[in-house]
Formats: sequence, structure tokens, C-alpha cells
Amino acid sequence: MLDKKLPMISSKRLPHPLPGGESESCCENSACCEAENTLARFYGDRRIAKERCLQVCSQAKKIDEEDLTAEMKVFKAVADATRLKILKLLSGGELCIGEIMLALKRPQSSVSHNLSILEDAGLVKERKEGKWCRYRISDGIVADMLNLAGQLKRK
Repeated sequence: MLDKKLPMISSKRLPHPLPGGESESCCENSACCEAENTLARFYGDRRIAKERCLQVCSQAKKIDEEDLTAEMKVFKAVADATRLKILKLLSGGELCIGEIMLALKRPQSSVSHNLSILEDAGLVKERKEGKWCRYRISDGIVADMLNLAGQLKRK
């Protein structure tokens, strides 16, 4: 395998026809021709390279930048040990900030900050009860995510 990165295509060129009248490029605008050529060198077979290039390009087109941003928020939120501990505490049921502070031995400002990040990521919901705010996991999917993460680390 080559140590070079796949080339970025800056100019368009017309695709060369393959035997049988097929087009060389996987994209209409020929932007993938150079990458397809690189794949052909890797695989040693132009047809396999074209097929793989088609698959990769179609997958890349399906990636929605807004969805990526939302997903990044979730992963960033659970990447912090304190926030992960808060989620694990909340998986046992609703808690107020005071209870979370006692469990984690953290100041109120730290707990509030971490709860706001979890809430912004959609992992935690707040419920007002008089002057108290109670926090809970927003959805059963969050609990499932925590369980799956625990299973992944064991494998």
C-alpha cells in the first residue's frame, strides 16, 4: 500500500471510456477520477476500483453536516468523566443538583456546568419542582447507549 494520501481533485477532466463503453468515473462531474485511479493501483483492477469508488462516494453524499454536529455534541458530552458519572447516577432515577453534588463531591458550579452541557446535547432533561430542579435521563435510548458502551469495553 502506498504511503501517499488519496489525491484531492482540483480540476475536472473527461473520463476515459472502459472496454464495453462504460465510463471510468464514478461521479457525473469526474471529481473522483483521480481517486478512482489511485484505487485501481491499490486493487490492481479497474472494475473493483470503480465499484468501491461508487460505494464510497454514495456514502459520502449521505453524510449530513447538521446531523454530524448534533452527534458530535453527544460524543463530546459523554467523553468527560464527570458527565459520564452524572449520566450513570441519573440512570438510577431523578436527582436534584444537591444530590449529584454529594455523590460526586463536586461544587454546585461544576455540576451545573456539566448538566447544562448534557442538557444541550439532549441527554438530560430538567423538571422544575418549586424552587428545585430535578434532572433525569432524557430518553431510554441514553440508558441503552450507556449499556452498549459498557459492553463494548469488555469485548
